[in-house]
Amino acid sequence: MTAAALAVIAVSSPLLFAYGANLLYLSWRALGMPPPGPRQLAVGGSLPKVAVQIPIYDERYVAERVIDAACALDWPHDQFEVQVLDDSDDETVQIVRRAVKRWRSRGVDVRHLRRSGRSGYKAGALAAGMALTDAPFLAVFDADFLPRPDFLRRTMAEFDDPRAGYLQCRWTHHNEGYSWFTRLQALMIDFHFLVEQPVRAALGYPTNFAGSAGVWRRAAVEDAGGWSARTLTEDLDLSYRAQLRGWRAVYREDVAVPQELPVAVNAYRGQQSRWAQGSFQCAFWLLAPLLRSRLPLRARLQGTLHLLGYMAPVLMLLQIAAYPSLLVEAGGAGGLSHLVRLPVAVSLMSLAPFVGFAVAQSRRGRSWWRQLPGIVSWAVVGSGTSLAVALSLLRALQGGGGEFRRTPKYRIERPGQEWAAGAYATAAEPIVLAELALGVAASLLGAAALSRREWLLALYSLLFASGFLCLALGSLGQALEVVSLRRLGRNLPARFYGARTGAFLLALPAVLLVAVAQLPDPFEDSYQHWLMAATLAQTGHLRDPLFGMQDTWLPGYQVLAASVLRLTGLWNLWLLKLVNVALGLATLWLVHRLAGAPRRGRLAVALLALNPVFLLTATTAVAEPLL
Repeated sequence: MTAAALAVIAVSSPLLFAYGANLLYLSWRALGMPPPGPRQLAVGGSLPKVAVQIPIYDERYVAERVIDAACALDWPHDQFEVQVLDDSDDETVQIVRRAVKRWRSRGVDVRHLRRSGRSGYKAGALAAGMALTDAPFLAVFDADFLPRPDFLRRTMAEFDDPRAGYLQCRWTHHNEGYSWFTRLQALMIDFHFLVEQPVRAALGYPTNFAGSAGVWRRAAVEDAGGWSARTLTEDLDLSYRAQLRGWRAVYREDVAVPQELPVAVNAYRGQQSRWAQGSFQCAFWLLAPLLRSRLPLRARLQGTLHLLGYMAPVLMLLQIAAYPSLLVEAGGAGGLSHLVRLPVAVSLMSLAPFVGFAVAQSRRGRSWWRQLPGIVSWAVVGSGTSLAVALSLLRALQGGGGEFRRTPKYRIERPGQEWAAGAYATAAEPIVLAELALGVAASLLGAAALSRREWLLALYSLLFASGFLCLALGSLGQALEVVSLRRLGRNLPARFYGARTGAFLLALPAVLLVAVAQLPDPFEDSYQHWLMAATLAQTGHLRDPLFGMQDTWLPGYQVLAASVLRLTGLWNLWLLKLVNVALGLATLWLVHRLAGAPRRGRLAVALLALNPVFLLTATTAVAEPLL
């Protein structure tokens, strides 16, 4: 077992080093690029015909909005058409039909195209639509996107270059401020569109069409073999095939198209799973052609790292799984170092996304240090998705394209807007149980590492523990809300919403308190209080057997401790610690409730949870966390 664990560490660490070093390289190159600014290009000669394609599947909340935005694009009507590629099975069909009829009455060439089934999913819909138009250029927008009227006027001049195969624009987020969860997702997407995309496009490295907010040259699509459903990321697949055929990718950072971020944990997890599975499938299909291509060596290396990007969380998860056997083999404190030293690569891997996210926020015109709490929190959520990504790899290895499950959107336009009563809201999924189990296991590993003074391993483990528990508890909290709304209606008591907030808020402090509870009690009072509680449990008298004195303090925590010992055994100090941790978490929740404002409450909880006095008093065998 130890040999296998060492092999995992030996293989994964260099790969993580390469991935982390490349993220730092891309961040460094992005740091030297000027910030995006408005750029209006004149379209030379006669304006080409453009077909706008909107693939839709069950999008009742956002379908009409995107149709309105697409039909309002500023382009000559005789050179412009809109295709609503509707595979829906619900009332979206009627919503689309009404919107199309309204815009056709205004003279816009917009068509509502239906298929008999979902063959090929989004790729199949785009291919079917392309077969019904002679337009040489095809703009693609998903249902939750809102292109501005001047989108085509600002982008189409890029295709004056005959080798420009496709154009991608930057995504922004019109519901970024909805919750802390959407703000974290925005950080990740900003990193892709403000660091990765501009650097790759500027240096001629392979990059990807992101599936929406872009324009394709029809000739490039046909030359590359057309849309294919062999992967779940048809956009990544086609963009790489086109670039391998010599077509150039264009990226317009200054043209921003807002989209809606998932507000549900289940939706986010499903989106990440689909993107990861599709990326792995693309790697299986495209790595060999990429490495055999005539692209420069650096471009081939960058393309390889890009296609295998989702391997990073899988490798990190494998490392976590390898450490318990090494910790057992190591024995005493500090013994792990002679078996394996975490290379600098792991630290680099942990640091690289932070640097990249900070650069992205700086290029967005924000003070990166103001975003630092969110950047650090993203590491927690990112590590929590590693299980979903690993399962996606297993599904990709099974072959076949897989089922395309779209990410539900609810037309979220303001903070506090309700979505859980919506038609597409789902309860918790089976993966939540696995995340809970892994969260507990990683917490125990972190606690064991702390007790043996393996500080880096403890930090690494607790990061994953926090991530798994955060996603699992968040998903369960939202599931409670969804189920309750369905059964009780919209008049759901506010406490159910508080339970969801509390699950997110207390996940990280819970992991921290359980880990610190593994350490020896620093106070001699712990033994004295345990002795008094044990005496109370046995004799019914509250007294100090060491000094023979009656305790004159209020005996509430002694009675609680005595009750625990009477039920579970007099020597069960560990359970006393767990009770105290639970009381400590209750204290944190009380502080949050008393703060008055959510932001002040979160800050108060963070400051108290990191206070050394609170940490020590809430993790000993003395049941008095309010001290």
